Amino acid sequence: MRLQRYLAQAGVSSRRQAEALIASGAVRVNGDVVKQLGTSVDEKRDRVEVNGRRVVPEKPIYRLLLKPRACLATLQRGTGERPTLARFLRDPEPGLHVVAPLDFPAEGVLLLTTDGELAQAIAKGRGVPMTYHLKLQGLVGEREIERLARGWRWEGRSVKPVTVQRLAATEKNSWIEMVVAETRPRALKAAGELVRHSLLKISRVRLGGLSFEGLAMGGWRDLTKGEISDLRHRAGLD
Repeated sequence: MRLQRYLAQAGVSSRRQAEALIASGAVRVNGDVVKQLGTSVDEKRDRVEVNGRRVVPEKPIYRLLLKPRACLATLQRGTGERPTLARFLRDPEPGLHVVAPLDFPAEGVLLLTTDGELAQAIAKGRGVPMTYHLKLQGLVGEREIERLARGWRWEGRSVKPVTVQRLAATEKNSWIEMVVAETRPRALKAAGELVRHSLLKISRVRLGGLSFEGLAMGGWRDLTKGEISDLRHRAGLD
């Protein structure tokens, strides 16, 4: 196994960050400093240390959680009136990342994982589509749907939906479904501003091929091997 991957699976860092650690001389293999990035290690026989501390790869955790509204997407325990995900995961495992966190008012599926490489890949918007249901104030017509489908820019980065379609509408509000490889909910708020309709509600109903079906609000489940393989493949990882 390549040393970079070994460190990533041990939860030390992402693979790219591991390369920087190796280049800095912070990594030892069997007592010797290793700075060559192509170094291979045997996870059963070699002793790997980072800054003098031994690290051992563990089987990564992959967990899907359905976040309710009015909840902070963090595993830290809340200190005020705002609840956090710690309410639903009483004793989270060390190194568990909240991937693609949703804002306090938003609801929907979140990925929790100790796979730092996957967490970083998804955060960068690498090929993992997110399906959102958006509630917009007012009647959103076909012209606005077409405008949203062309995309926009948010904080210097292009946001280009895969699909945009209207689900339902009343005299006061419209509901649309948007599939986009975008993890930042505020970029979706900018979409509402683009067509001059206030965004009233965000629900993420799918993350890649993973949906909320079968989960109650605040509920969670571990992913199957097939789901893990599919998610890593979508993120461009082997």
